Amino acid sequence: MPTTEEVLHGLEAFKKHVTDYENSFRKRNKLPKNFDYRPYRWCSRDIVFSLLVVKHNRKGNFLEVDVCLIANPPQYVENSGAKVALGFLLSESYKCGGSMEIVFTSNVEGGRVPAYICDLAIEMGVKLKHVFEGHITPFEARQLYLGLAGFSQTAKEKIMKMAVDKLISPERVCFLIMGGVWSLSEAESIILGSRHPERLLQSASDPEDRHLYLNDLRVAGSAILGGVLDRKLLRTELFEGGQIVESEDEESPLAIDFDSVYFAKIYHADTELMIPWIDENKMLSAGQRMVVLVRARSDGEIQKYFLNDLGSLKKLIAKYRKDATTMVFYLVPRDFEDVSLAFQTQIISQLKKEGVYLMLAPDSMTSLDKEAIRRLETGRRTRQ
Repeated sequence: MPTTEEVLHGLEAFKKHVTDYENSFRKRNKLPKNFDYRPYRWCSRDIVFSLLVVKHNRKGNFLEVDVCLIANPPQYVENSGAKVALGFLLSESYKCGGSMEIVFTSNVEGGRVPAYICDLAIEMGVKLKHVFEGHITPFEARQLYLGLAGFSQTAKEKIMKMAVDKLISPERVCFLIMGGVWSLSEAESIILGSRHPERLLQSASDPEDRHLYLNDLRVAGSAILGGVLDRKLLRTELFEGGQIVESEDEESPLAIDFDSVYFAKIYHADTELMIPWIDENKMLSAGQRMVVLVRARSDGEIQKYFLNDLGSLKKLIAKYRKDATTMVFYLVPRDFEDVSLAFQTQIISQLKKEGVYLMLAPDSMTSLDKEAIRRLETGRRTRQ
C-alpha cells in the first residue's frame, strides 16, 4: 500500500494540477485537449474512490498518469476504488486513440503501478510484468479490460474469436460497456444472440442498407428490452426523508444469464423480489429461477409470430422446468395492447395453458427503436 508520504505528495500534485486547470482552461472558458493534463475526482455522494490526473502522451502514444490516488472504502466491495480508477484509465486510453499502454510518472507511488491496481490484477488473474517500471502493456491492458467488463466465459470466447477473425477489437466492446452505451447484459445478449454481433457493435450498417439495418435495429431493441427488465429487477428502493428513493449504490442480488438459442433471460434471485409487469402479485423467492422469453415486437408482429414464440416457450419449458419451481414469462412491449381483443384473449389463454405468464413492458416498440437508433449512432461516433 502507498505510504503516508506518497499519499501526501500525490495530494499536493493533484492540488497543483487543479489550480493549473482552473487558470489554463476554466477561467478562459476553454476545453482541454487529450494531450493536456486533466484532473478527475471520482466520487459517490460524499465518498471519494479515486483522484486521477492524466494526459495522452503523443510522442509515446500512451496514457500518462501523473496522479493516481485510490481509496478502498469499507462501505463498498473490496478493491472498488481500484476498479473505478482502472476502468477510467483503460477507457480514457482507448478514447484518446493510444496503444492502450499506461505509464505512471514518479508522482505515483515513486513511479510504480499503484499497489491497489496490482491487487486487483492479481484478483483477476492478470500478471503485470512491469510493476516497478511503472507501466501496463497493451496486452495486459486488454486482459484487465475484459476482466473489468465482467463478461461470462462464453461471451469472452466469442469476443476473442471475433478479434482473431479481425471483425472487432475486444477493447471497443469493453469501451461500449464501460462508456454506458450498452450494459453488460445487453452486450452479452447481442454477442451471443446475434448472427453478426460485430456489425451491430460497430454500428456498421447504414439506414440505406435497409435489410441489414432493420435486422440490427431489431436485435438492439430486443437487447434493450431485456436490459429494461434487468434494471427494474436490480433496482433497490430506500425510504429517506419521508420519500421512496432509488439507491445509487445498491442493487438487488440477482444473477443474470442468457440463453442464446431462444433469446431468453434467466434470472436467479438471492433474495425475494417482486416480479414486475404482470397481472398477478408474484414474488421471485430466494433461490428460485425465472426464465423470460424476450420478444421486441410490434402489435402486427406479435400476431404474426405468436405461434413461433409459443413453440419457443414450449421448448424453454422442456429445458428449464425440470425444476418445478422455475417460472416462465413471455415479455413483449406494450404494443400488445393494440392487438385485437379477440387475439389478446387467445394469446393469454394459450399462455395460461402452458403455465406461462404474460409480461408487458411499459415501453413501446417506437421508444425501443428510438433508443436503439440513439445507441447505434453513439457507437458510430466512437473509436473503431
